[in-house]
Formats: sequence, structure tokens, C-alpha cells
Amino acid sequence: MLETRIERLPQDDWREVSPFPFTAARGAFAGMTTDPDKVDLRYYRRPDGSLAAVARFGPRAEGAPGLVHGGAILTALDESLGAAAWLAGIPSLTASLTTEFRRGVPTGAVCLVSTRLLGERHRVANLDGELTGTDGTVYARAQGRFIRLS
Repeated sequence: MLETRIERLPQDDWREVSPFPFTAARGAFAGMTTDPDKVDLRYYRRPDGSLAAVARFGPRAEGAPGLVHGGAILTALDESLGAAAWLAGIPSLTASLTTEFRRGVPTGAVCLVSTRLLGERHRVANLDGELTGTDGTVYARAQGRFIRLS
């Protein structure tokens, strides 16, 4: 992934999308991304077709003082990678997620989650993603394997 400075999130030429057909069922999940005081995720299709997510980490996402809890970061990466799979026509569930934390994310940060579908073989889709700040700081990277639903 590229480390770049983003002046504004989202960009003017990004189109907001809803990647999951079951958005109404969001209350059935852990709830972290349904509470804007924790993590607020908005998804956008870029002109090149790739998926970007804008993640806002609210005050209730705090772990260590002044920093976002690692579980909130994992949630943003996991959900964004899954969203990229669903938008690519691969309805799936997470099989594995490997995450590399590079720096602490400040509470209140607005970040970009860039995703990329690397390919699908049999029923396994491989994706990677990166959580960056608007100044280009790379906070975390993730690689995920997602199993296609039958």
C-alpha cells in the first residue's frame, strides 16, 4: 500500500456505498461500529473501483490513555476487509486476520482504511488493508482470509 497524505476524507470523487446487504441487522453484532462514540465506519468506492473506509474513533474507543484500543483497530480492519470481499461479490466470513500494529492511534482520529482484494482460490478470498492517518502515518496493516459462504 502507498503512504500518502490525504487532505480530506472522503475525497470528492468517492461514492458512498453500503457493502453489506444485512445492514438492518447491525444491532445483532458486537455493536462497536454501530456506536459513533466508539468506531464509525463509512464506506466509499473510489474511481478505480477499490473500497476505502473512513474510520472515526470516538472517545469510547479508548484503551491506553489518549490512544484507541487495539480491538477497535482490529474491528475497523476486519470489517473493512470483509466489506471489500462482499463488494467484490464474495459473500464471506473471516477465517483469519493477521494484524501488524505500527503506531498508536490517537483517540478522536479520523483514519483511512484502504483495502485490496488479492485474489480468490476455491472458497478462500485473500485481502489486505492498511489503516492510515490523514498525514500518511501508517497505524496498522492487516491480511485476511475470508471463506465464501455457500
